[in-house]
This record gives sequence, C-alpha cells and structure tokens, in this order.
Amino acid sequence: MKKVNKNDNIPLELKEYFNANPQKSWNAFKNECQTGYKEVLKEIKQNQGGVCCYCELTFYDEKGIRDDFRVEHFHPKSDNSNSKINWNLIWTNLLGCCHGGSDKTVLEKTRFICNKKHRHSDILKAEKNWDDEILNPLDIPAFPPIFKVSSKGIMSIEEENCKSISIDTIKAKNCLDEEKLNLNSIDLVKWRKAVFEKLEDEVEESFKITEDYEKAMLDTLDIYLSKDINGNFHSFFTTIRSYFEEDAEEFLRNNNYDG
Repeated sequence: MKKVNKNDNIPLELKEYFNANPQKSWNAFKNECQTGYKEVLKEIKQNQGGVCCYCELTFYDEKGIRDDFRVEHFHPKSDNSNSKINWNLIWTNLLGCCHGGSDKTVLEKTRFICNKKHRHSDILKAEKNWDDEILNPLDIPAFPPIFKVSSKGIMSIEEENCKSISIDTIKAKNCLDEEKLNLNSIDLVKWRKAVFEKLEDEVEESFKITEDYEKAMLDTLDIYLSKDINGNFHSFFTTIRSYFEEDAEEFLRNNNYDG
C-alpha cells in the first residue's frame, strides 16, 4: 500500500448532485448523473496515479481491454446509522481499487484468481466496517515508507517507521492479513517477486551500456518510480521503492513525491 493523495476539489457534478440529493445512493448517482460519474472515475484514477489503492496493481485503462477498476467505498456505503451522513457520495470515501482477482472479464482473464481464498484487496472487506482495523490509504504518509517488500515478493511493515510517526502497527499488519486485504496472497507475492527480477535485469542491461553501476541504478529508478506520460505509476510502487532502498527515498524527496 502507498499513500493516496486525494484532490481537495470535489468533482463539480458530484458536489451538485449531492447537494440536491443528499440521501441518494451511489447507484442512483451512477445512473442519474452519468457525466458526473465518469468525471469521478477519471478524477479517482488521476489522484491515484492509475494504481489500486490497496495492492498497487495498475488499472490498465486501455482501449479494447476492460480495465481492472472499480470504485471502493472505504467506509461501507450501506451504513445508514447516522441520517446526517451519506457514505455513498462523500468524496473522501471514494477510492479506486482493482477486482482483487474476482473478475474473469478484466484484462483478458490475466488477473483472475480461481481459488477464492487467494483473492486480495477489498474482496473480503465487502460491506464490512474496517475503519478501526486497517489503514485508510488516505492516511498513509509519503515518508517514511511504512511497508517494504523483500526480494521474494513478501510484503511486511516497517515497524520502527510506523512508530516514529504514530501509525497503528496493528492496522498496518492487518492490511497484510489473509482475512483482511490479503496483500501477501500467492499471486501478489509472485508478481512482486517478478518485479524484483525485472529490475535486476534492467539495471544489468543499463550497466552494460553505461559501464557505471550507480548511473545504471539511477536511470532505472527514474523510469520505474516516475509517472508515465499519462500520469500513471507502474504496478507495485512499494516493491520498486523497496528495491532501490535509500536511492529511492532520495529520488522521491527530490521530486516532491506526495502520493
């Protein structure tokens, strides 16, 4: 998981619809205000740099391929315990996530996970209220990193970093738990390990050209930690950050990274 830096400016049509229909549902907004709905999707994707708020897989919004994206309500939209709060349409409650391996139709089935217990992200969360059990991506800091990934693709928490900035370590660990977001699912671990291997190969190939190991590292780092021309990150930002260690931290600070 990485920081999600949400734009403070509420999409105009969502704001207007909410003001006129304070008790309407998300589905009502989606059906009755389709241009506003599309505006919200676009804004969420841009805010998150095109990656899932939980596992960091890209959404792949490419022509001809159904992208792996849906809107996640961090606090359950079904919660109507307080008549003054409509969780359906609160901008800060709307995040973008992937399908966690549950959808056969996205990206030509390349991410479908047949075994349900190996699925990830918000699949187990559904309409459960986990506000006090997992970290909200909006509350994750840009610095220092509170998650790290090993060369084997296994994610863990940076416990000392969490403590230094008063991040709840139990919540952080729960994000990885197989009964919560399952961020160490078999497939995610496999894919993150492959990223480590790819980065090793990329650095080696760059070194063959530059004959300067530090330059090869920094050139590769620049490519993989920067957003592309469409404003999107590569999949598994935290994995890439972990691979380059202190070089990554220096690069991100120098480039004013904020999620």
